[in-house]
Parts: sequence; C-alpha cells; structure tokens
Amino acid sequence: MSAMHEHRLPNGMTLLCCRQAHLHAIEFGLYFKGGTLYENRQNQGVCHLLEHLCFRGLGDLDAEGLNRLMARFGAELDGATYSEGVVFRLKTHPRFFDEVMALFLRFFADVPWTQAQIDAEKQVVLRQLEQEECDLEEEAARRYRKTAAGAFSLMGTAQSITDMSAATIRRWQRMVFQPQNACLCVTGNFSDGMETALCEALGELENRTDEPPFSQTVPLGFCMRDERSDFVMDGEGGQAKVHLAFDLDEDRVFPLTGDVLNAFTAGNGDSLLFQTLREELALVAEIDSSIEEMGMFRRLVIRYDVRQEYLVESLTKVFELLHRLCLYVRPVRLTQTRMQFTDNLVFYQDDVSDMNELMGWGWMADDLSRTDLDAQAQMYDDLTCEDLLDAAQSVFRPENLACSIQRDPALAPRNLKPILGRLRAMLA
Repeated sequence: MSAMHEHRLPNGMTLLCCRQAHLHAIEFGLYFKGGTLYENRQNQGVCHLLEHLCFRGLGDLDAEGLNRLMARFGAELDGATYSEGVVFRLKTHPRFFDEVMALFLRFFADVPWTQAQIDAEKQVVLRQLEQEECDLEEEAARRYRKTAAGAFSLMGTAQSITDMSAATIRRWQRMVFQPQNACLCVTGNFSDGMETALCEALGELENRTDEPPFSQTVPLGFCMRDERSDFVMDGEGGQAKVHLAFDLDEDRVFPLTGDVLNAFTAGNGDSLLFQTLREELALVAEIDSSIEEMGMFRRLVIRYDVRQEYLVESLTKVFELLHRLCLYVRPVRLTQTRMQFTDNLVFYQDDVSDMNELMGWGWMADDLSRTDLDAQAQMYDDLTCEDLLDAAQSVFRPENLACSIQRDPALAPRNLKPILGRLRAMLA
C-alpha cells in the first residue's frame, strides 16, 4: 500500500501520513522512544512517570484545561508506556484537526512540571505499585528485555519513584520529548493542506538538548539461549502455566514468514497445537501463540495452562509437534492461512487505529516496509511450503528458546531441569 507519505523533517522528527478518505475519523499517534530499555536501577520508572505527568499538564495547559478540551473533541487522549517507547493517541472528527495539532505540539513545549504536580503524580504511581503482582508473564517479559543495565519494571519501584528528583525528571523530559526522538502518525480523513500544515508546524520545533535520541541495543542472550535461559516458579495448587518463547533472528526469518508460522503453531483455532492438545487429547482448555515485538526485536511465544499432573505430558507433546513442523508443512494449511492473512490486510485500510499502530510500531522497529500492504499481499501469494519449512527450522532451535514455567512442586515434578534439557535436545 503506497498511500503512506513519509516526511523526514530537518529537526530529525518523522511524520507519517496515511489518508483513508472513505472514513469519517482522524487519528493522531505520537510515538517516542523511551521506556525501561533505556533506564537504570536508580531512575527506573521515569518514563512511565513522564507519561502520567503529561495528563497533569502540557505546556501552559493544566489538567482541567486538558479535560475541557477532550470534552470538546468528544474523545480521550490515551497514553501508554512500553519497554521501548511512550505513546499518545487520540481519535476524533477531522473538523478538530487544527486544535488537535496544537495539542500535540504541546508535548514539545519544554515547560517543566511543578513540584506539586510531580508529588501528586508520584502518589498515583505508588498506589499502582502497591497493587502490582509479579506473575509468570511479567517475569518472563522482564527477563526478555534485560539489558546490560539490568531488567526493570515498567513502573519502577517504590524506592526509585520516591527518590526521583525533579532534576532527573526534567532531564528525561527533555531527552524523551524532543523532535529527533519522535514520530507522529496521522491516519484517516484529512486533506493535502492538513498534511502540509503538519510538516510546517512540526518542522519549526527545536531539539532543546544535545543528548541524542535513544538507540536500541540487542537484548542480552538474544538468539544465544541455553538451559540458563529457563526458569521455574513455584505456585500452590491451580494449574501449571507454560510460556515458551522463541527469538526470531531477522537475518534468518523474514517477519512475514514468522507471522504465518505463528498462525500454524497455535495462533488460531485450526493451528497444529490447538488441534492436537485441545481437540484430540483434551490436555488443555486453550493454547495460543503470538508474535511479540520489542522495538527491533521479535519473538514467538506459546502459552497455555495445564493440570499439574499433565505438565510433562503436555510439554513432550508440544515439542514433538514443533519438531514435526520442522520436517513437513501441509500445502492445504498454507493455502488456508494465506487467505486469512490477505483478508486481514484489507481490514487495516478500514480502521484508522490499526493503521496508525502499524505505522508507529513500524517506525519504532525501523521497518516501515510493513506498512506497504500491497507488497505484503503479493509476498503472501508467493510464499511456499519450502519457505515456511526453512522458517520453522530457523525458529524452533534450542539457541532461540527460553522456557518459563510455574508449577506446584507438590503436584508436578520438583526438578524440571532434566526434562527441559531432554526437550531442548529434540529441537537440536
């Protein structure tokens, strides 16, 4: 889909515009690099706190004024912090274009928050931390995003938030909210004049710090996993939880083949693992897989819950099936999956939010080719069973695998290391 216009502005900022003139909405998505990947033990949680503070005030617009503006738009400003970025999005009617543009320019106003605003928002984050529970998924994600500085919670700790100074917050505000560290994505119903106005307004913004934008590094252990990458958590009663993550090496696995392989594995109701473990053997109630992205890096994650006494049996069956997928791919399954993906590409063009997200995270991953939907559709048509077989053999390997399991040692084997070692050997 060649309808996306990319503008690289003189200040280093990126503007991505995709016109969907048949729709009745417009969406602004502002993507900043930042998050736990760039924090350390002392300042962990600062990017999440910055996201919160934006709702206390943007430039000379306080929280009350922001709420009034949202009421006028009939919309809400959404904000979220991820391990690799901070994102703000707003969908509204095109007639509010000028006002929404003015609002998003305020993120670069370089006006410091007051100590009262900081203290108030710190208390909100501290209440969130009190309610946070570390489970298997969070621990697995934390290990995956580990850098040389460590692996940290998105919200930080009570100690790091309490001790965070206004000077630290101010420094990070200027590093994160600078044009050269940002991408604005606009999707929906807008005109050539609106696009030109955005280029002019954003191009006048200045970088107010000499510190460069964030640059992502390789996660520790990426595509170099071994038994030390596995971990087992104790739990009492209930079902055992399984989380199997395979790193995707972009030099060996093209993103499109990774997505199709995910659908084959457990990404839909017709998938290999779903049909076997749920429909035939009834070992699990549900099993799914998904492609998780962290900036430029991707992994395929298989998840399921299982009765404690069936844990080893289920793991053995999963690894047997993954090994089988490395040996043979059924042409009929590829045909069915190809049709599903081709239909999904059409749906992107009818949703301002899906298209906005596609562009924003494509920029974050430094891969805007994923926004060319026409080219992707052609690649799906050209995909062969041999291509998918090569992808499976490249993905399902021990050096890509991190196993995370939560089980009750009173009901399941206490020592899972020998079992996991045997299963790893099946993929060698």
